[in-house]
Amino acid sequence: MLTDILTYWLAAQALGIVGLPAARLLLGALPDRGYAFARSLGLLLTGYVAWLAAMFGLAPFGAPLIVAAGAAVFIGGILALRHSDATEPVRLFGWMRTHWRIVIFYEALFAAALVFLALLRAQEYGFVGPHPWGTERPMDYAFFNAIRASTVFPPHDPWMSGYSINYYYFGYLLMAAVSLVTGVHPAVGYNLSLALIFALTALGVAGMVCNLAAIAERSGDSRSSAVPDADASAERIRAPERESDAAVAMLRPALAIHPASGGVAHAAVAHRHLNIMRMQRSALVTNPLQSPPEVAAEDVSTETDTEREQPRIPDTSPDARRRMPWQVWIAALLTVVAVLLAGNQAGTLQIIVGDERIVALDGMQLSAAIAQALSGAETITLPYPARTGAGEFGEITTLKRSDRIADFNWWWPSRVVWDERPGWDPETQQIEMVRGYAITEFPFFSFWLGDMHPHVMALPFGVLGLALALNIVARPTLLHLWRSRVTLILAGIVLGSLYMINSWDLPTYLLICLGALAFKTATQPDMALAGAAFPNMPLITRLTPPWRSYLANALLIIVASVLLIAPFLLTFTSLVGGRAPLIDLPLIGGITRFLGFVTDRTDLHSFLIIFGVFLTPLIGLTVALARDMERTLLIGSGIAVVVGAFIGFPLAALLPLGLAAVLIARRHSDHPADAFVFVMFALGCAICLGVEVVYIRDVFENRMNTVFKFYYQIWLIWGVTGGYAAWRLVQRAVTLQRTQPLRLIGGLVAPVIALVLLASGLTYPWLTAGKAFTEGRHVGLEGRTPRERTSAGAEAIAWIRANTPGDAVILEAVGPSYDTAGMGYGGVSSSTGRSTVMGWEGHQQQWRGGDPTLLAEIAPRAADVATIYSTTDVAQARALLATYGVDYIYLGETERQTYPAEGLAKLPELGEVVFQNEEVTIYRVRTS
Repeated sequence: MLTDILTYWLAAQALGIVGLPAARLLLGALPDRGYAFARSLGLLLTGYVAWLAAMFGLAPFGAPLIVAAGAAVFIGGILALRHSDATEPVRLFGWMRTHWRIVIFYEALFAAALVFLALLRAQEYGFVGPHPWGTERPMDYAFFNAIRASTVFPPHDPWMSGYSINYYYFGYLLMAAVSLVTGVHPAVGYNLSLALIFALTALGVAGMVCNLAAIAERSGDSRSSAVPDADASAERIRAPERESDAAVAMLRPALAIHPASGGVAHAAVAHRHLNIMRMQRSALVTNPLQSPPEVAAEDVSTETDTEREQPRIPDTSPDARRRMPWQVWIAALLTVVAVLLAGNQAGTLQIIVGDERIVALDGMQLSAAIAQALSGAETITLPYPARTGAGEFGEITTLKRSDRIADFNWWWPSRVVWDERPGWDPETQQIEMVRGYAITEFPFFSFWLGDMHPHVMALPFGVLGLALALNIVARPTLLHLWRSRVTLILAGIVLGSLYMINSWDLPTYLLICLGALAFKTATQPDMALAGAAFPNMPLITRLTPPWRSYLANALLIIVASVLLIAPFLLTFTSLVGGRAPLIDLPLIGGITRFLGFVTDRTDLHSFLIIFGVFLTPLIGLTVALARDMERTLLIGSGIAVVVGAFIGFPLAALLPLGLAAVLIARRHSDHPADAFVFVMFALGCAICLGVEVVYIRDVFENRMNTVFKFYYQIWLIWGVTGGYAAWRLVQRAVTLQRTQPLRLIGGLVAPVIALVLLASGLTYPWLTAGKAFTEGRHVGLEGRTPRERTSAGAEAIAWIRANTPGDAVILEAVGPSYDTAGMGYGGVSSSTGRSTVMGWEGHQQQWRGGDPTLLAEIAPRAADVATIYSTTDVAQARALLATYGVDYIYLGETERQTYPAEGLAKLPELGEVVFQNEEVTIYRVRTS
């Protein structure tokens, strides 16, 4: 097992080297030059190039193509860097030598996170363990193995032969790529993929906090330095004798575009910015620790040769050898713990009250339950019954307390939001309004359970999207993507790939990047060189130059994000949109095929149970920095809490709170770290409000999935920004300790409360992972499906992997989705990646929900599988086998328990035996 972990660590190191040049190109304005995100970017770009080659039939998907793709990404990145500056590649790797402290911090964190989760996945504790079975794991394992087995793309659907996967499979492809290159067993690769995702996310989260702290110090937000800025030698600084020419060049477009405003005002603006440039240059000479952020390499790459011939500051900045303050290290580590290890507050509440059903209570019921529990009552009586669905808790009138430390229920903390919705009452035989849960999973729940679902695989790439947005805000100048093709392509791949990994993430992170661009545009002087964009369009020319630049950038990012994933979009049918419109009117009808209207809303206490640990420092920083109108909005937010409780909209307070955050961000435009955090806070408020109004109409026809997917994103976004906000509050309080001791105490209130809530959230990993390590059984990383639980079954699966082509179709028994009885339905295809005629019907109904034709084919396929196994008519069975192109028939214990023996007796007439042991027989279907 340790060899496998080491192999994955080495593969991650190689991906980091592959991604370093691209990270420098895309994230060059960040103080760490994108080092913390190089592994994620290297993996993403390598997988993208390999996927594209396989989609166009240029090469079969496999280890050789993946290695070649990685080499192409690395060489392409080096060439792009050399195009901007022939010495840049050398300086890039030299940066790691001079900034070894932050490199060691990042590397130690990544290695520790990888090893920790790998060891956790190797433990078996009750339902949880390394075995890829239970809940969504069979599906994840099936896609993972199907991509491993597919040589041409799009990859085949393992649970519906003859069709390609109609799901967001790119994350599975990335994980399959690493497992193919390392050559580990598929089950080991599955579990180490989870460890890799965990470690990449931990590194990215720490990188975000460290970069935010470094930017804060650089812009004067804080007295404490964090990650040292990238060495000033990479800065493009114009020679003093050319300063006037540069200012005049910047001035001319402003005068030409705004003649009515007069030249004097614009000249004043130009001279003011010229003075700022001079002051910055002077600061570089006198205090290199306060150097301005470096310019991204792509922006320089489009300059003329003359413009590139500029003097550089020698690589002797003392900043390169400054130590990272321990406060930032602690802040980064605590943020990683809060985002990836901690649970919500439901775990602690379960222990206090002594019953896991507390998640289904409303605010008044929960308050009464806590009060009675604290008073020592053994049985808690609710003030009125809590009515939930028959498949959940039913009607709850009392809670019988028990020792939940000894018997902790880890499942129900992932179901904290409960909505009133119609439900079938088996007693009254009527549809009545009951409380039903929305999914509110959090990262550690996912890693503990072992579901390698798209929302989990998207985590490190969501952090990459945040880093892209932070880079936009941290840049000294506006982006001009029409002149920066490398940046445009890389940004398009990062954002577009999020749709292929987890479609729910693209709108959020595209909005974040466009929001960062809008903020950067709004805080720029009206003199940007944007005249080249849309020069002859009357409506657009009425915009000021910066906003013309924004419009061009926004359109380019959107177009690039779509075009660069066009092969995926052309072979994919949306999972939603096949339902009848709620409002049958033009345009509106089309929208309501996808969107429904929320009829019940999230309770405030549920929202705080989930996000309280992050909201506390974010609101604390908002209060600390609020002025004038912002304070008025905060007061309005408090009033909205009360009013919202009466009008049935408990989260109405997020609207004025988000507006206050926007105003603070605008006022702090010269402090990029603070501004970025407040913009993210405001966007998070907007997204949470949106979930209270509309939902995506999927197969469940309620907002269960909508809450799940968007709250999962907000956990990551607010987790990162909340960690910075706590550090910022502490640093701000320290600066006031001598002059304003009362404000020192006030400034520490929010961080202390957040720390208490974090400790409370650690109840969850303590009673899950802690027990797994102390009470569980170490079984290793090679998990098994029910089809492999016996040595004979494992031998059969191994034979299929080794002796059948990747595109073979293998017939196996069809049973209910989720296979709660552990029969192994869908397990042959899941274990081998080979297609079967029909796997889990319920999942196919979700994946084919946007295609009525294929949706109608699911049930007949399941019936035909039963016919092939059950009928005694050889001709009928042979015809059906030919219809579905079946190559092999699998006969194991599951088939014997599912279908009649008289039907199975004819199988030797349909094919020849190619494998047989005491439990399993595999037939190769005769073609004639």
